[in-house]
Amino acid sequence: MRDAGWTELGTGDWSWVLGDPAASWAVRITPFDPAYLLHAQACLEGPPNRWLPKVIAIQPLRRSGYATIMERLWPANEADAGNFCAVLGLGSDSGWEAPAISSPVVQDPDLTALRDRISRLLTEGAERFGFWGGSDIRPGNVMQTADGQLKLIDPIFIQGKSIVEAIVTGRRRELADFTRRDLEDFLTIPVFSQGDETDKLKSRLAALFKAKR
Repeated sequence: MRDAGWTELGTGDWSWVLGDPAASWAVRITPFDPAYLLHAQACLEGPPNRWLPKVIAIQPLRRSGYATIMERLWPANEADAGNFCAVLGLGSDSGWEAPAISSPVVQDPDLTALRDRISRLLTEGAERFGFWGGSDIRPGNVMQTADGQLKLIDPIFIQGKSIVEAIVTGRRRELADFTRRDLEDFLTIPVFSQGDETDKLKSRLAALFKAKR
């Protein structure tokens, strides 16, 4: 993609994001992130919603990885993003505290539909994953289009730190939602830099799956 002129727009804990030369499209690439996949699939398969990014395709990559192709977005004004998150009214399980609402977002059908959709994703995630995190609604997960339309980009999460703790302490039963391949791919997301610490985690994971239950 870089050879074709795509440039890196940013790196998060779970993924890399690149933009195309015309600044029209972006692609989010991750080796493993089941929470974002739920959100991206809902954006792709559900009815359009002006508060959600337009997802064009989800392309499977090696093993547990996938690439999400979507419209290009830009950083949003923090105050506007915080106000939007507060008006959405779903709270945050990742530590963000909503401010007092200063200029409410218009209560339109898309906003109501967004609440319903995220609520369903939160229920589905809690039913599927023991290490479910919940809502990650906060200003840092709100971006905007070139003409200023706010977009909620990453509203739900898996507890990555808890997965690491389970690997380190040998709690294999608590990792039953994931295959060994999933967990090996998890240890290659951007937050795990190459080095002794990550190598130790990979060795601990290998030993964990060789051991009897």
